Amino acid sequence: MHRLICARLRARSAVTVVPERVTLSVDIGGTGIKMLRLDPTGRALGERVRWLTPQPAVPRAVLEVIGKMMLEQPSFDRVSVGFPGVVVQGTVQTAPNLANEAWRGFDLQQELQRISKKPVRVINDADLQGYGVIIGKGVEMVLTLGTGLGAALFVNGHLVPNLELGHHPFKKGKTYEERICDAEFKRLGKKEWSERVGEMLDQLKPIFNYELLHLGGGNAEHLKIELPPEVRLFTNVDGLTGGMRLWRYD
Repeated sequence: MHRLICARLRARSAVTVVPERVTLSVDIGGTGIKMLRLDPTGRALGERVRWLTPQPAVPRAVLEVIGKMMLEQPSFDRVSVGFPGVVVQGTVQTAPNLANEAWRGFDLQQELQRISKKPVRVINDADLQGYGVIIGKGVEMVLTLGTGLGAALFVNGHLVPNLELGHHPFKKGKTYEERICDAEFKRLGKKEWSERVGEMLDQLKPIFNYELLHLGGGNAEHLKIELPPEVRLFTNVDGLTGGMRLWRYD
């Protein structure tokens, strides 16, 4: 009888205990590729790692860098990837800040599953970072100021995928991205570039009527303007935590 009870307890434990999964969150950018391991609560396990994006940023070169970075990581159970372009069911449609034509139609999700031997999910980079910073209530917009301009839109925590706002017309015959990108930041300097970001925020508010705007990316820390009360800054590490939350959405 004792043996039977012990066997039943072991069987019950096998059913009810769910292993804690470690997520490797990856952000592919035009200038850098970042990785961070996350526990099931989204807490960072160790430091964020950043390697330079190879040039030209064709798929084979980028995958080689990612593969080497993965080899230096401790164990992980699944991979979440943010990619700077339109991604549909893991396949890249556009990559304006990488080698665009080389990426068109490339099944990045499948290739990374082959390399990592783990389940992989790939979405737009701003969408991924949005999952890490939104509160999940009302209309929330996410903008990332980096090599280009990333954008994401959420309604009550639900993603409107692949917004790609950066390529919409802004001013003087140029797009948002062309006027806010890193090249313009370096050309104009912090003050004038920051004023352009302010103009962008003024224009977007009455269009999307968001309740919160989350502003991040590598250049967000250089802003020299007073931000409206509904705008919140977030760090790259904050955004990478979206890699864990992505797996909640099936």
